[in-house]
Amino acid sequence: MGTDIAGGVEIRPHGPGSPWLLADVSLDALPRHYDAFGLLFGVQNYAGFEPVAPGRGLPEDASPDLLGLQLVDSEHGHTWVAWTQLARIDWSVQASRVDDRIHEYKLTSEGPRFVGKSGHHGRAWRAVAGEHADPKGSSYPEGTEWRADDRMWRVERLLQGDVLRVDPQLRALFDAMRNLAERHGDNNVRLVVWFDS
Repeated sequence: MGTDIAGGVEIRPHGPGSPWLLADVSLDALPRHYDAFGLLFGVQNYAGFEPVAPGRGLPEDASPDLLGLQLVDSEHGHTWVAWTQLARIDWSVQASRVDDRIHEYKLTSEGPRFVGKSGHHGRAWRAVAGEHADPKGSSYPEGTEWRADDRMWRVERLLQGDVLRVDPQLRALFDAMRNLAERHGDNNVRLVVWFDS
C-alpha cells in the first residue's frame, strides 16, 4: 500500500486577522509523487531533500471546511506551508544525498531512456550487482552504475527542480496558488495537507 496526499488550499481574502477559507482548488489530481512529498513535507523522502515544511500539524486556525475534508483514521503527517515559502524554493538546489531508489534506464540508440526508480530491483540487476547487493541507492557513491544487456541502473542525486519537471499537476497547483496570492497577498495563501498510508 502506498501513501496518498489530501488536504486543500486556504486563503484569507480579507488579510491577516481574518478567518481562513477553503479555496476552490482541488488536490484530487495530485498523483502519488514521493519526491514532491519528500521535498515539501518530509514524507516518503527517499530522495533526501531538506523538507520545506515537515510535521507542523494542522494550523490552529484551519477553516471548518478544510477540517471537514478529513475522512479516515489512518491519516498522518498533518502539516502546512505558506505560499511565501513555496515561492522561495530554489529549484536548482541538489538533495543533500543520493536517492535511496536506484534509477533504471533502457539503453537505446538515441541514448539512455529513463524507465523508473525503485528500492527493489529484479533478477537482472541482482545478476550484475550481486545476490547480496544492497538495493538502497544511498549505500553506494553517486554515479555508481550497473549494466546488463539493454539496461542500466545508476545511483543519482536529484535536484529540487526535478520534482516540478515530472509533475505537471504540482506545477498546476503552484500556478493556482500563485494566482490566488496575486489577488489576496502572498501571506494569505497556504497549502494544508495530510497523508494516508
